[in-house]
Amino acid sequence: MRQSDIPSVYALVAEMEWNIEISYLEFVFNIDPTGLVVVVKDDGELIGHCGFLAHSDTIGCFGLNIIKEKYQHMGIGKQMFREAMKVMGDRNIGMNSLSNRITFYTPFGWTIKSYTFHHNQGPVNPEFIAVVPEGDFEVVSARDIKFDDVIAYDSEIHTVPRSVYISYWARHQLANTYVALKSGRVVGYGVVRPSDVGYKMYPLYADDPKIAKALFCRLALHIPAGQVLSFIQPIENDQANEFVVGNKLTSRFVMTRLYNKWNIPLDIKRVYSISSSEYGII
Repeated sequence: MRQSDIPSVYALVAEMEWNIEISYLEFVFNIDPTGLVVVVKDDGELIGHCGFLAHSDTIGCFGLNIIKEKYQHMGIGKQMFREAMKVMGDRNIGMNSLSNRITFYTPFGWTIKSYTFHHNQGPVNPEFIAVVPEGDFEVVSARDIKFDDVIAYDSEIHTVPRSVYISYWARHQLANTYVALKSGRVVGYGVVRPSDVGYKMYPLYADDPKIAKALFCRLALHIPAGQVLSFIQPIENDQANEFVVGNKLTSRFVMTRLYNKWNIPLDIKRVYSISSSEYGII
């Protein structure tokens, strides 16, 4: 994939009604384009895109796998997928699959299930954020602390350091990032950013439900009235489910995390909204 392909990939993603900003595609390309593959016809029309992102020498994450609708069911997707896989070598690759697509990936070796999550969307409920929890912690802007502390906390939960990735996402000019501190130690953080459709609260990590809700309430103040929130919660975290119910969010689709070599254990109780359904472990 070339940088000049990004607008065409974005147009394809938009055509399929996937809520992914062009800035995010540019960012992934700038981190490492070697795992990104496109299918282009002889006349120059881009009809498919598939991508993997290496997080270390042993771990990688699958991102997008998309074929223009009229070219589906022709084997193009499988061929594109195999080409992208060659770049990842022997890494353990994690990916998220729609529940009705898991069998597609089984022949490629993705048979190890990890966690399941709902991709939720809807307006924030003013009653839910009306009462902000208090405790022996404080919520501050990420601009007011050393961001290396946020990266270290993110690495605990993501299990593999990703300083470039999270620095771009959380420190972007459009991002509002807040951190919970207890005695100067990071005990949670969250990011809210505008997207092509509404706002994304990715991720929301916290050591306990009270801290998570305090962060949620602070982040939600950056979502204008009438705009929808995207919030991707692992169903294994019961407290995260309560955030969805409390805001009356609607589940748009369900996905399952798969691995092709081994499962990566996660502290799922600290995850209220994952960082992305593309290119991340959690």
